[in-house]
Amino acid sequence: MAGERRWSTAAAAAGWLRVAAVVVAAASATSSAAGEGVGRQTVPAMYVFGDSLVDVGNNDFLPPPAPRPPEPPCGIDLPPEAAAADGGGGGRFTNGFNLADVIAQHVGFKKSPPAYLSLTTPGRDGELRRGLVGANYASSGSGILDFIGNGTISLGEQVKLFTKTKEAMVTAGEVDGESIDNLLSQSLFITCTGGNDYNAFTDGIVPVSDAPVFIAHMVATYIKHIKTLYNLGARRLGILDVLPLGCLPISRVPIENGSCSGTDNWQARLFNRLLRREMTAAATASMPDLVYSIGSIYYTFYDMIKNPSSAGVREVARACCGDGKLNAEANCSATTHLCPDRDNYIFWDKVHGTQAAYHNCVHAFFHGSPRYAEPISFTQLVALPAVDLGRPSPGTNRTARI
Repeated sequence: MAGERRWSTAAAAAGWLRVAAVVVAAASATSSAAGEGVGRQTVPAMYVFGDSLVDVGNNDFLPPPAPRPPEPPCGIDLPPEAAAADGGGGGRFTNGFNLADVIAQHVGFKKSPPAYLSLTTPGRDGELRRGLVGANYASSGSGILDFIGNGTISLGEQVKLFTKTKEAMVTAGEVDGESIDNLLSQSLFITCTGGNDYNAFTDGIVPVSDAPVFIAHMVATYIKHIKTLYNLGARRLGILDVLPLGCLPISRVPIENGSCSGTDNWQARLFNRLLRREMTAAATASMPDLVYSIGSIYYTFYDMIKNPSSAGVREVARACCGDGKLNAEANCSATTHLCPDRDNYIFWDKVHGTQAAYHNCVHAFFHGSPRYAEPISFTQLVALPAVDLGRPSPGTNRTARI
């Protein structure tokens, strides 16, 4: 997601409170721990696909009109060495690390693998061929469907780029000491997309009355691309669902009292429910070796909004960076208003979360209840043995750090 909306209950409270102690501790440590791996590296590499919630700079290599984060203020809390490693800029639509970064930190890396397009530059393509730490193919503003996102890299195109990556690895023969299939089967694949496809409604391309059919098409296309990744060797997959779109600051602006849009949230829930149902069916029918978990950005954000004090935040409706009503009537830029207490905000700008909110989300994926990750937690996802598609040689040491 990027730009307009472009990426453009008591039971709930109890579920959130069960992980509140872990989440609040994580949020309070956000500033000091940013950029540091959290422990032993549990996967050899990560491969990331999606939109601006996980993009770390691919759009910086694309010509306009592909959206780019304004730097500053985007990346204001990102360690300089992290930005430099991604090709010179932060490339993230948030104040610091995004969801891909925080997931990577939970499995032992310092941050997300580099943007794919930064690895195709002279001097860095060797990292890609050797499979060191992986790559991030996400493109801000892109969608599941090819026609979503002006000048961006759609999910289908991202999967094609990964196909090229594997072909280059095979041709180069530089994966030292273990087979490529084994490397990929043990690696963590992350997908995070779908929010921008809802611009088909806001742009008048698809009437809201056709939402069930359109969303079913979104999910079917998504599953098709996941099957392609599976056929290429992915066996350990983390899927992130769609945000509560109606609670984004930009969605609240037209509503007089600034409350969440019920229609937009209904559309997001429809996608999320269907995605879970179809993933279960597809995994059973055609991806029997897949180990996967669906992390709920929807419920982590929704529960933070309903119980901000339990999540260690204060502001749940207003954007940190922007102008106008809810700080969401203007895009975040170097000339708009910037809040000084960013760790107290859930939303960075009109549509994106803050680093603090993303830390809360990911801790819930790894350590929370099934409300936040199912059918298994992300901790189980990286701990359970994935199917070995190759024969690794004994004593192989893959300790590359992002």
